Amino acid sequence: MKIITLLTDFGSFYPAQMKGVILSKLKVEDVTFVDIAHDIPPQDVRAGAFALLSSVAYFPQGTIHIAVVDPGVGTERLGIVVESGGQFFVGPDNGLLMPAAKSLGQPFAYKIACQLDASNTFHGRDVFAPVAAMVANGQSPSSIGPRVNPKDLSFGSPRRTDKGIETAVIYVDRFGNLILNIRKLPNGCFSLKGVRLRRVRTYAEVKRIEPLITIGSHGFAEIAVNQGNAADAFCLKAGDRIELEEI
Repeated sequence: MKIITLLTDFGSFYPAQMKGVILSKLKVEDVTFVDIAHDIPPQDVRAGAFALLSSVAYFPQGTIHIAVVDPGVGTERLGIVVESGGQFFVGPDNGLLMPAAKSLGQPFAYKIACQLDASNTFHGRDVFAPVAAMVANGQSPSSIGPRVNPKDLSFGSPRRTDKGIETAVIYVDRFGNLILNIRKLPNGCFSLKGVRLRRVRTYAEVKRIEPLITIGSHGFAEIAVNQGNAADAFCLKAGDRIELEEI
């Protein structure tokens, strides 16, 4: 059985065309499609990279991930296939694939050099879906094109300040939780914009509409409001830098 995942900012309409192309080219009979997400904010490569990173550890070796958040579609940006930890990644060379690939091991990236009849605006269907089918059919990434050094994407690192920790919001989920680029919270209590953040293991440890900070299931620190929306409460969005003050 082949497992092929899809992650895009396309919404509900276009991914079906990608699946149709793959099914028409597959030589194997048994394939399982898994839709990681198709509601990534439009052109938000960083959000797509975070969603992919948060998902790949739960898939078995041999899984093929197609990820397309591609504001540079139709330009000179490369398409790549990346092999890492026994899994494969197909998509644009804009950093989208690399945090997930690096989380599995040492990634090896290959340029998509094969000639494909592609539209200028839908490489997800016309380039990345056919290449994913090639890999699923047993073709090695090295046969698809030469080795390249892919563009990387970093979520950055927190830094100590006189008052506490300067960090960045790397993702805002549908609940309004603010995911930060912090893997481990230091001991102590924190406030944000003068509001104390209760440090907890789970959301329900605080009262309704009370702010909190915790380590989420993705392994990053997150600021949340129990049964509320932290992004709205603190007027923050992905990409914002904040300071957690120690109290």
